[in-house]
This record gives sequence, structure tokens and C-alpha cells, in this order.
Amino acid sequence: MTERRKFFRFETKISALCEVLKDKIKTSSNITNISKEGALILVNKPLKAGSDISITMDIPGDNIPIVASGQVAWQRRSKMTGKSELYDTGIKFNGINSVDKGRLLEYIYTQWLRILDKDE
Repeated sequence: MTERRKFFRFETKISALCEVLKDKIKTSSNITNISKEGALILVNKPLKAGSDISITMDIPGDNIPIVASGQVAWQRRSKMTGKSELYDTGIKFNGINSVDKGRLLEYIYTQWLRILDKDE
């Protein structure tokens, strides 16, 4: 299989709130990996590809959430937990202010360094 991603994805665990703007759907989510252009989030509601969304991310140790806008690129069923289904959802970012982007990249880089330290 050919890798189509332009940017490396960092494994992470970030809690977030995802809001589909047109449909006024809000759902909690967990970001499981993230890159410069997008993220893989796990949500408990089906979302339509192409839907414009807002993602509010809670960075551990930071009091101010990071807000990004994006679009649902794809979605597939992931697993069942109890009575609810979960969906892996690919998000393509299309807007995040430079200060928030810097804060997010700093957090991801710090997590990556911790993983590297454990491997040594």
C-alpha cells in the first residue's frame, strides 16, 4: 500500500469537542493522531464526509482550549463500546490561528520526545 500522507502523524490522546456547523451536531471525541494538515478522531456519531466542523481541543496542562476548523474527509465504523458505536473519522484542517497552532505543535513535540526517551 502506498503512503499518501504529506506529513508525519503523531500518536496522541487529546480530548475534544467536535461540532458539525451546518447540522448543529455536537459530539465528544478523542484525537488519536494528528499532523500539520489533519487528525484522526474517534467520535460516537456518524458524520457526513465534506461536513464543515469546529474542533475544540483540551490540551493536558493547558487551561485554554485550542480551536480549529476543518472538514470531515472520511469516516468508518471503529468498534462498539457498550450500547454505542464509535467511528474513526479523518479530519482535514482548514483553519487554526498561528498562536494555537504553535501551542498544539509544542504539546505534540513534547509528547514525541517522551516517547523517544522511553525507547532508549
